[in-house]
Amino acid sequence: MRKTLLLTLAFLLTAPFMRAQEEGYAGYTPLFAPEFKSLLPEEVKETSGLFFHNGLLWTHNDSGGKPILYGLDTTNYEVVQRITLINAKNKDWEDVCTDGEYVYVGDFGNNKGKRKNLRIYIFPLRDIPKEGNASITVDSIRFSFGDQTVFEHKKQEHDYDCESMFATDEALFLFSKGWATGTTRLYRLSKQPGTQVAEVVNGFDSKGLITGADYDRENHVLAIVGYVNKVWLPFLYLIYDFDDMGTNLPNRRFELHNYLGHQTEGICFYEPGKCFLTAETSPTTTSRVFTIDFRKRIAKDLEKAGK
Repeated sequence: MRKTLLLTLAFLLTAPFMRAQEEGYAGYTPLFAPEFKSLLPEEVKETSGLFFHNGLLWTHNDSGGKPILYGLDTTNYEVVQRITLINAKNKDWEDVCTDGEYVYVGDFGNNKGKRKNLRIYIFPLRDIPKEGNASITVDSIRFSFGDQTVFEHKKQEHDYDCESMFATDEALFLFSKGWATGTTRLYRLSKQPGTQVAEVVNGFDSKGLITGADYDRENHVLAIVGYVNKVWLPFLYLIYDFDDMGTNLPNRRFELHNYLGHQTEGICFYEPGKCFLTAETSPTTTSRVFTIDFRKRIAKDLEKAGK
């Protein structure tokens, strides 16, 4: 009951702001709505990361889930394949991505801000069979954030949580989840297994919590998803001309006001300019999947930029 009252109050407080966005005020672009596709099975109710392979949408659960990647068909969105990472644990899996050659599974959720065992599991994409379940042995990157010096327990009162990862041809990148400031930092890592230090290469004022990202290699466009803390107002960023050093972060922000209350967690491209987006079960919604077609938006933005 208390949560319902709080969400109702949050909606009343943010409604004028959302109307302003829809009317084009405050410097934001006009809004658009993803297309709802389906509710998700109970087995993946805490869907957190996404990638697309062999015609299936792959996802995983977050903190405390089994070390399994689940393949969902894109007609009924039922689990049809399960890949178990046999020498891995799901301490807090928060994102997964692929560069077309390898799969990277991010066990780097750091809600309390004190983890010193952050890692990314790695295995060849070809190890996933076209059909049937499988168990796969994985390698890993163990890493720390180069700018973190304090590891005190500060649940949701720090900026060293992480829920998003994407791969380019040359590197892995992570966006921090800024509980304390609502901003995000971009970290860069090598793809090589071993122990590394993730160094900050960029960042921006995300005005919310970044929870997922994926890179469209054909269009050189980075898509980022997240939500405004406590009111669960989802948003998206499109970043153009992203380079392998992470130095370029001009962006366009889109508020998804029609999906207030959805805890958006995962995003991945399944075709150039087209994405899947998922929301996990939250106090107000059950887990579900959407699609988003960015092609007209990307074409219009690139035409306006003279590209």
